[in-house]
Amino acid sequence: MKNISRYALAALFLAAVIGGCKSFTKGYAVNPLAPSSSPPTQLFTGAEGAFDEFMEGFPAQMASMWAQQVTGSDRQFSGYYTYNTSAQDYTNDWGTAYSNALMNLRLTESEAAAAGQPNLVGAAKILEGIQMGTVTALWGSVPYSQAAQPNLTLTPKFDAQLDVYNEVQAALDSGIALLSANKSTLPADIFSSKGNPSIWLAAAHTAKARYYMHVARQSGYSAAILNQVITQAQQGILALSGSQDFMFLHNKSNGTYNGDMNLWYSFMVYDRSGYMSASKNFAVPMMKALARDGKTNDSGRVAYYFTSNGKGLNTAAEGAYSATSPYPIMRASETHLLMAEAYARLGNTSSAITELNNARQYNDNVFGDKSQPYAASDSAVTGATNLLQTILNEEYLSLMHQIEVFNLVRRINYQIQYQDSTGATVKLTPTIGTQFPQRFFYPTNEINANPNTPAQITSDLFKPTTVNTP
Repeated sequence: MKNISRYALAALFLAAVIGGCKSFTKGYAVNPLAPSSSPPTQLFTGAEGAFDEFMEGFPAQMASMWAQQVTGSDRQFSGYYTYNTSAQDYTNDWGTAYSNALMNLRLTESEAAAAGQPNLVGAAKILEGIQMGTVTALWGSVPYSQAAQPNLTLTPKFDAQLDVYNEVQAALDSGIALLSANKSTLPADIFSSKGNPSIWLAAAHTAKARYYMHVARQSGYSAAILNQVITQAQQGILALSGSQDFMFLHNKSNGTYNGDMNLWYSFMVYDRSGYMSASKNFAVPMMKALARDGKTNDSGRVAYYFTSNGKGLNTAAEGAYSATSPYPIMRASETHLLMAEAYARLGNTSSAITELNNARQYNDNVFGDKSQPYAASDSAVTGATNLLQTILNEEYLSLMHQIEVFNLVRRINYQIQYQDSTGATVKLTPTIGTQFPQRFFYPTNEINANPNTPAQITSDLFKPTTVNTP
């Protein structure tokens, strides 16, 4: 981002998170974002806040626009919606990912190990894996093996994307091993997990399943990778009540501005009203069309995310984007749908339908939907093509307004579709031109400071990363 060219979001989001971190550590004299003087618990709080700023902030909004679940309606956002973006737009988010999140996580790991807190080391490793799995998904080749190690180098090499995914899996494995052996309650946990190590371990396994699926296309959806997805997901976030969901909370100070307010609410109500809407979103018409199968009723989910006319995002008290609404990092529905997709691609129709129905039951329980389970004879799931498309459609809707929905649509070539009232197929199409976005640009500051940054040109926006290259 250049000066105020991106609505000063850099400063606003950072202020919101820093303010949130201050409220989370009320009573302490040490700033959790000042690594040189912070104990491991406060370093961890700072890392969690930066992690959320990245996951909930501008990257999630850009991902949602490009997946057509929200609409850029004014100023810079109308340009972003039609793929008018450049390297300067990603400077703050790159810094948040590395300087604030990864650096604080690495320091947490070091300081917690020295302080005899292996459970905190394990949690930091898990969060590091989720953070860097998301970073490589968005940018492709990125620094990791040499990143956040200023004593080693200030110009880290860019690791190949598949190598980064391997490192991500290793970080998650390390975190799982440490936390499994040291299951005491985690201090300084500001997620919905509230220090419960079992939920952190479940999140780690869902993350492993997620990132195995990220690389599955590049392997031709091999049985070996798909079985890894299933094995990890079976140990992941599974509770159909939503009780295991990994959410970032925004109610410690009642969602105060520049405190712990939901970042989407802050943006849409306080910071840049009108910049983002849902006026051309693909999700609401799709959910209404799917109801014609006689078994699907997404009315609760529609009402949670969108206004009554389907053209705006719900910032009311009961909606997804009130000042105090939690923001999802991982839901149980994602875990079940990863298994459903893997089973479907392996030809195990019965298990695929079971997991799809589990996701539908989750929606009924959490959003108040009124869907019924599919039977094997229902048209939505008869035949391999119908079954897989139904699962992919549900994945698209279950990842609503998260970075992960952009990762999904790129992996499946944006093949999200439904039939309208005439029986015609309605597909996602680019908002302009004939190509969909495939990645974020490397930011200006990294290009200027690090000679290892890969060369890029404007058209690279539409060049798939390694894992999404046919």
